[in-house]
Formats: sequence, C-alpha cells, structure tokens
Amino acid sequence: MTISYAGEVPNGSSFGCFWRILCKWRGSVYKLVWRELLAYLLLYYTINLLYRFALTEQQQRVFEKVRQYFGAQSESIPMSFVLGFYVSLVVKRWWEQYKLLPWPDTLALFISAGIPGADETGRLMRRNIVRYAILAYVITLQRVSLRVKRRFPTWQHVVDSGLMLESERKVFEKMDGKSPMSKYWMPLVWATNIINRARKEGLITSDHIVQTLLVELSDIRRRLGALIGYDTVCVPLVYTQVVTLSLYTYFVAALMGRQLVPPAPGSTSKYEPDVYFPLFTALQFCFYVGWLKVAEVLINPFGEDDDDIELNWLIDRHIKAAYMIVDEMHEEHPELLKDQYWEEVVPKDLPYTVASEHYRRHEPPCSADHYKVKAEDAVYANVQAPRKSHDETYADYESVDTPLVERRKNWFQRQISRMGSVRSASTAYSSGGLFGRNRHNSVVYSSPEAGQPVAPPPPHHKMSLYERLVGRKSGRGQHRQNSRHGGQKSNGSAVPITLRNRPRIPTPDVTKEVMDRENRIAMGMQNMGVIMAHQGYQNEVPVLGALVLSPIQELDSGSVNNTLHAGQPGTTALAQAVLAPGGLTPMLTTAPVNLTPMGVSQLTTIVSSAPSTPRAERGPADGSGGSPQSPRATITELPPSDRESNHSGTPPDFARKPGSKRGEVYV
Repeated sequence: MTISYAGEVPNGSSFGCFWRILCKWRGSVYKLVWRELLAYLLLYYTINLLYRFALTEQQQRVFEKVRQYFGAQSESIPMSFVLGFYVSLVVKRWWEQYKLLPWPDTLALFISAGIPGADETGRLMRRNIVRYAILAYVITLQRVSLRVKRRFPTWQHVVDSGLMLESERKVFEKMDGKSPMSKYWMPLVWATNIINRARKEGLITSDHIVQTLLVELSDIRRRLGALIGYDTVCVPLVYTQVVTLSLYTYFVAALMGRQLVPPAPGSTSKYEPDVYFPLFTALQFCFYVGWLKVAEVLINPFGEDDDDIELNWLIDRHIKAAYMIVDEMHEEHPELLKDQYWEEVVPKDLPYTVASEHYRRHEPPCSADHYKVKAEDAVYANVQAPRKSHDETYADYESVDTPLVERRKNWFQRQISRMGSVRSASTAYSSGGLFGRNRHNSVVYSSPEAGQPVAPPPPHHKMSLYERLVGRKSGRGQHRQNSRHGGQKSNGSAVPITLRNRPRIPTPDVTKEVMDRENRIAMGMQNMGVIMAHQGYQNEVPVLGALVLSPIQELDSGSVNNTLHAGQPGTTALAQAVLAPGGLTPMLTTAPVNLTPMGVSQLTTIVSSAPSTPRAERGPADGSGGSPQSPRATITELPPSDRESNHSGTPPDFARKPGSKRGEVYV
C-alpha cells in the first residue's frame, strides 16, 4: 500500500517537520537506490585504485587527460530536463489509474433505494447485483495486478472465495471456448438483466431508477475498461529507453570524470583536495537514480512495490461494504429524534474544545468587501430615473423580475399579462401553501410590532375574470377622476383616494396586523365620505336614502376567489351602475324596502341595460318630467364588524334576509 506520512507532518511551518520522515526505511529512496549506489561506489574505487597503484607516471598523465575530457562532456547531458518530463508523465498516469478504480458504494446505495422491500426476491436481486459488480472488478484486476493474480490464479479460486457460483463458472468456461477475449463485462450484463427483470415484476417502480442504475453500471464498465487500456498501452518504450540510457551514460562518464586524483608535480591546474570518498558524486547518484526509480515504481501501480496500491484489501472492503448497504442496513435508520438545535433552528455557535479554540475562524472577507464606493461614483451614468406611475406603486410577483424584453410589449399585452398576475392580499407567501412552515421561534417571520408570530392568513383569494375587467378598469377611471377633481368636496368631506387594485409584494414586515389597520382606516374614510354615482352634480341633489352594500359573489361558482370585496373600486363602480336614478327612485319611497338577492349574472344584465343618458337630462322616475335635481341614493359600505351586526337587526331597514348568502346585494 502507498506509504502514508501526512499525519506525521501536520504543521509544515514548524522547524524541521520533515526530519522525522527522513529516517523511514519502507518506501524510502535509500531502500530503492542502496544496491545501485553500492555497485557504483565499487566501480569507482576500483578505477581509483588502478590509477594510484597500477599505472606508471606517464600512464597517470594520460588518465588525467581522459578524466578531464569526461568531466567536461558529461555536463552536456540534460539530465534534469529528460528526467523531469518523464517522471511527470508517469506520476500523472499513476494517479489517473488510481482514480479509475471503481467503488461499489454508490451502486449499492442506488440499489438499496431502488429495490425496496424485505422479501426474499428483492434481497436476492440486491445482493446478486452488487456481487456481479465486484466480480467484474476482480476479473479485471486479475489481468492487470500480480497481487490479485496470485490470490485468484484460476476460476476455481474465485468460486471458492464466494464471488462466483459454480454455474456461473461453467458459463465463463463455455464462453471462453467461443472467444478467448477478456470477459470482465459478463457479470455486468447479468446485473443489467436483473434490473430489467425487477422493473417488469414491479419491484422497481420507476423508469428513472432503472436509468440511474444502468448509468452507474455503465460507469463501472468504463472504468474497468480504462484500467485494461492503461495496462496494455504503456508509455512509449523509446521514451523509457532514452531516459534510462541517458542516466546510465551520465554516471558512466562520471566514473572517469569525477575521479579525485592528487595533483601532478609542477602542475599549474586548480588545486583540488585529495579526498578518498566522492561525497557529492554519491549524492548526485542518489538524486538522479532515485528520480528514475520513482518512475519505475509508479509506472505499474498494481505491482508489488511498497508504494503500489493494495488491491486485495480493496476487494475485501468492497464486498463487505456492498452487502452491508443492500442487506444489513436496507430500510433501516435510527429513530427520528429532535436534534439539540431544534428550538434554535439554526445554531448560533458550535462548541470548541480547549485544544481547538484557537482554530475558530469567522467568515473570510472577500477582496471587495471593504471597498467604499464614492457617492458621486454611485450615480447612474447612462440611465434616466424612471417616472413612477401612481398605479405602479404596488407590483405583483411577475413584474418584480420581468426581463426588459417583456417591458417592450404594447399596452394591450401588458394589460393582459397583468390581469393574469393579479393576486389578493393573502399571497402565496403568507397563505401557508409553499411556505407553510410555522416558525414560531424565528424572528424573521414574526410581527415587527409585537414580536409575536404572525396569525394564520386568510385563504387564498383569486379574482374572477369579471372582477378583473370591471374592477381594474373602474379603479383606474376612479383614480384619474380623483386626480382631476382632487380639490372638489362631496357633502363637506373630501372623497378619499380609492385603494389600489394592485396587490402589495408580500414581505415579512407587511403583517396581517398592518394590513388590517390599513383596511380599517380605509373603510372608516369610506363611511365618512359619500360616493356619488356621477361627479357632475355632487352638491346639487339632496341625499334620499342609503344602501347597504355587501360583497358580491357569483352564486354559480363554488370558489371563494370570485368575490368583490367592499372598498374596491370594482365594487363601487358596479353598485353605482345598478343604482341609476331612473330605476332606483321608486324603490326608495316610504314603502317597505323589498330585499331581493341578486347574483353577479343578474347585476351584469342590469348594468348592460341601464340607460347611458346623463342624469341632468332625465326627469323623475314616473316620466312626468321635472327638475334635474332628482333625489339620489347614497351608497355606504359598512365595515366587516357592522356587516356582521346586521343579523341582529341594527339597523332593521338593512338587515339581511334569513337564509340569504354573503356576497349578495339587497335592493
């Protein structure tokens, strides 16, 4: 197995942190080069002794010239360049081969989730699928690793280990007779057929799960095939030969060029001390030869060297882990209990020991966090400030992140798209639909005024098509009318600005209490003011009577989203159209008021049949003609509390009929 020493050098900044690993023997450079170094020194001393004691003085002078020549020419060989590229290529191949070794854990997890059930059939399928995956793993390594080949030399040894059955061995032998190629993929084919069978029998309930399992099996096959490819296609032989010959030539030349000899008598050459051990030559030999030995060790990572991968241990580990996942732990998990941060939701601070306290760190700042932009640099250079329309104060969901291309639509397309995006005041955020978690202990989702959790919102309200058309157009018309006649008064009271029909963007700070307070203020202002049917003769006609307006609801629909609420411009406009002077005056007499429930469809008919002539040109209701100052009706919208009190008979003239429904107008 690869020698691991990372735990012995945890702090690289300490003094001499690598000294302790220099004394290791297993997997060290000393263990790799000591034989070669011993042979090299033996040759070195043989040549040196021959020079000193076997050669004559004349022969020694010739030897010194040869030594000088070899010493000068040996430096022309670029050993660092040649060895550097070669070792870099080999190390890259070594690491890639290790990453190609498949682990069956992911496949086992998918199988455990995809084939549920504690019955015997499901258990057999799960165990056989992972066993076939590991069998393909063993058959592949049996061809590329000497260690695995020595453990499983024949098919019978694989059968004895329990990875293959006797019937499966006969199938392999029969297929070997048809073709001698490697059949590491055969167990994966069997696993694929088991998955298809499980899908047909209903044990796998989804085609997506089948696809996931097949993709994982295909990935295992790809990895095993790549391992065989790395084993059969090595680094080009010529590259290995060039590097080896360069190294050997360099040190053969060093045997002559690095000889330490005493200076000749009368020699004017640079003085060199006569030492008896070539220290730096030996160190250079260890470095260069050790560099080449690294490539020799890593070029086959599945061999028997100290740094080779221990495949037999991996086989044992994989079969145990796979069976544990698909069988022992199948559909089992600890009891579901609340964690210690359940009430806190998000832990504010996690514990540290005394030994690890100095490792506590805050979030690292980024490079632009502390950069301050000047105020004059924050002004837009090429964008004009948009004019805010009074109707665009509130936006809906779609208009928040609508791209610029959508804004280029014409007016009619924008109106249609906006009508489809209208929401009621109770939005999806606060309706408990998608974000329906009750976070009682979260400050973000609590009321900003009281600090308490927000009350459950009313049910989701969706505007009907009639309400969208009538309410939206009338709301805009009323807004334009209020803008033109902002200074006029009605019965001494200012006409309040109609509440906008566009919903507000739901944010945590817009709570139900705030919305209720705004609605109560708006309803109080509506009760104080008088909304006229037409703005043309507000101060010319006295008040004749009052009409209690309740929300109008379509009786033929079971949805609660088809309601016109009081206080909306659509409701007011519809009531004004119904209460025309020509058709209402006979009703508002001293005779008792006949309360008749009317649905939206009936009110629509009345609106469509109402005359369009101005009131100033009409006569009395009896057709006898008269003053244009005809009696008029006052439309009063009561708050919700007053509407509910109508059941008790206060006031009696506007009480709701027994058995009537909410959402009806009584005329």
